[in-house]
Amino acid sequence: MAVYGILCTGMYYFNTEYISVGVNLMYKFLIAAVLVLISIIYFLIRTELNRMTLLVRYSGILLMPHLVMLIGSLPLWVFNMQPGNVIRRGLFTQLYGMTIVLAMAGLLYVFGHRAFWLNLYAMIAANLITIAEVIRENGFNAYWEELKTLVTTFAGETGELMEEVEIHELTFAVQIMILLLILQFRELHRFRSYYPCLILALFCYLSGFKRIGIASLAAAILLFVIIEILDRGKEKHRWLTVFLAVAAVLLAFGYIAAVRGGIFDYLEEHFELDTMGRSYLSDLIGQYYTLSPAYLGQGAGWVSRFFDNEDWTIKALHNDILQVYIDMGFWGFWAWMIAYLPFRVRSIQKIQGRKGGLICLCVTVCVLITGMTDNTIYYTYVTGAVSMAVMSYQFEALAEKQDFGYRGQLL
Repeated sequence: MAVYGILCTGMYYFNTEYISVGVNLMYKFLIAAVLVLISIIYFLIRTELNRMTLLVRYSGILLMPHLVMLIGSLPLWVFNMQPGNVIRRGLFTQLYGMTIVLAMAGLLYVFGHRAFWLNLYAMIAANLITIAEVIRENGFNAYWEELKTLVTTFAGETGELMEEVEIHELTFAVQIMILLLILQFRELHRFRSYYPCLILALFCYLSGFKRIGIASLAAAILLFVIIEILDRGKEKHRWLTVFLAVAAVLLAFGYIAAVRGGIFDYLEEHFELDTMGRSYLSDLIGQYYTLSPAYLGQGAGWVSRFFDNEDWTIKALHNDILQVYIDMGFWGFWAWMIAYLPFRVRSIQKIQGRKGGLICLCVTVCVLITGMTDNTIYYTYVTGAVSMAVMSYQFEALAEKQDFGYRGQLL
């Protein structure tokens, strides 16, 4: 476990560092690949088909959006004659996500339910190391004062030290783990690690405080509570979870239409809301797409490379839902969204039952909400956190029910 713990901590600590071998390979990708490799070796030494069968099913479900993105982008890259740097960006973004999904599956195979805690320990440790480095250089009092200002102003004022400890990708990943700790309170609170991890995770999360994060966290918890009240712990409302997943897809498209219609301009003019340049970004990118079935897309990586301009201070669109639409086009967007939400929720629900499907829905909706104003959908750490949240639910109990036949529902 010590080896896995060190590797996972390194994976979360080295957020932006990379090695150049003709192409730039991020350390977090290489470490995730090592985790996959040693987990495969462990499987060959200690073969447990029940666990592997369940993890193969989970991996197929979770990897589907990445496969849709890659397969759908191939003709778009060719048709639009995209340069190599666009193709590489699109390809490696998906490969990073696919690798960390498999790394989380590897952790679960080796450690069972303990994999959830190991992964959370690593996230917290990596975050605390970064915070400790800032405190060592500037002093605890300076850090504490800026943290209080950040929280009390609801992220309205962000000091220099808070910017140093703010790791967007890891902050949003920690948010997913906090959400899971709350949604699975009944199942997880009996573990000794529960309250210490929750407290430390909240401390790390507040250090990277994001307003959209708080909103998405609250929305996901509220969604869970409402459905639990309606269902009263029974299995009769499985259809409601899938219906809401489909509704979320429609709302995502509606959000794109609202952005196209100038919602950020409206918010700035009528409510004096600071959209942090998102109005400008939406206007800038608006000339490159249309809301029409005739719009086929540019291919994965195009939007990311478009904003990767050395002369620009803003390096991303800060709207992953719109980015998926521009990259994949009208039809590709619907295919990706269906794979990302309704297909995933329905498939997980078949395996885990109503509550497992509901947890999957809430976690995924949380990511989509943050994706409205940030880049969370493409974040490697967030992809890993979602994968762990989905796969770890009653993992060992469900693994024992595998029949190796893939003949339909288990529950």
